Amino acid sequence: MRMKFLAIAALALATTAAPCLSADSNMKNLDFDLSKVTRDNFYDIVVPAAKAEGTVTMYNFAGSFADTWKELITRFEAKYGIKVAYSDVKGDQANQQLIAVQAAGQDSPVDAYFAGGGSYPLLSAKGVVGNIALTKILPNMANYNPELAETVFGKAHGGSFPLVHLNQTAIGYDSAFVKAEDVPKSFEELLVWAEKNPKRLGVTLPAKGGSGGGFIYSVALNYLTGDCRAKLTDYNQTLQQAEDWAMDTECLDPVWDYYRRLLKVAELTNGNADTLNLINNQQLHMGTVWEDQVMSFLGTKQLPDSFRVTLLEKGQVGSGDAMFVPANAKNVAAALLLIDMAMSKEFQLWKLENKASRSPRADVTNDLMPKAVQEHVLPQSVYPRLSLPAFWDMSTALAEALDEKVLNQ
Repeated sequence: MRMKFLAIAALALATTAAPCLSADSNMKNLDFDLSKVTRDNFYDIVVPAAKAEGTVTMYNFAGSFADTWKELITRFEAKYGIKVAYSDVKGDQANQQLIAVQAAGQDSPVDAYFAGGGSYPLLSAKGVVGNIALTKILPNMANYNPELAETVFGKAHGGSFPLVHLNQTAIGYDSAFVKAEDVPKSFEELLVWAEKNPKRLGVTLPAKGGSGGGFIYSVALNYLTGDCRAKLTDYNQTLQQAEDWAMDTECLDPVWDYYRRLLKVAELTNGNADTLNLINNQQLHMGTVWEDQVMSFLGTKQLPDSFRVTLLEKGQVGSGDAMFVPANAKNVAAALLLIDMAMSKEFQLWKLENKASRSPRADVTNDLMPKAVQEHVLPQSVYPRLSLPAFWDMSTALAEALDEKVLNQ
């Protein structure tokens, strides 16, 4: 009965939806000619269409970003007079909702979706991602990092799934207890420091937090070379292929050796927040962290002002999250306008200063931040030089193999 109802609903929508006005687009509800939109004429075409729509619905999958997007919404509504209907959602549930709606041919419940960067393969395969080259037509993406403009974590998206927020895993430490000359600069120095300071280093369990998942992948990138490293960074692998390789290969023996030594002297924590809380309580002096989460904890006085972050030589994993327009969005013009403002230099700089949310814009850098804020983010001497792209399926595979080969031995 449910399938019959959905089929009837889909037929009704097909007869009432506005025609698509761009031959190259999979958008269902366009009422302006998307094919004619360029950076130069973007506002001339999109602003009148967006104001005619009058509203835009936004989803946010990241609970910690709620106040960030409310700042954007305040600016957007004041400038354009377009109402934003905003909802915090759970990413996995929202993804499945959009997939079901797309399969049924129904209008999307959301027009602009801030989604996990790793969601692209699933959402694009199910036809959910609107085929709009955002990085090519949005004026505020003119200074977008060209390395990110058409791919996300090794997957080509043609500009339709641009990251609007970058985050970085790092090593965090309390400078009240760790002297500047003792701060590790490499993975080997980190191990030596941990052995000299037993149970003062926290390593987040990879299965419990992304800082730990990023760390294990970063360790592997540090030690693997040649064909082994090529396999480690082959984004064409499925999760199952990555899992099979990680469980069977001898390439990762140096990684397991590293963890066996490290975990004899380090504390394995149960999550990103757990690591930071233990440092705040002075049970740990150093740990694996997310740079943006550190800023959030500092803002709520959950970390001491003496807390600092750094990156290890050969690099550590950076990640990010995207904002896109679903193919069945109802208010496409307003969604484009909202994403464009999210990528404005003013908002991206506000986001960096207040959240340590790194920007894909090339012109939003540390030196534009107040000096007091610069003390708590990664210095320009290490970022972006030592930021490496994430491969979360491989990170998951490494975490599972770690359980089998090290933790459960």
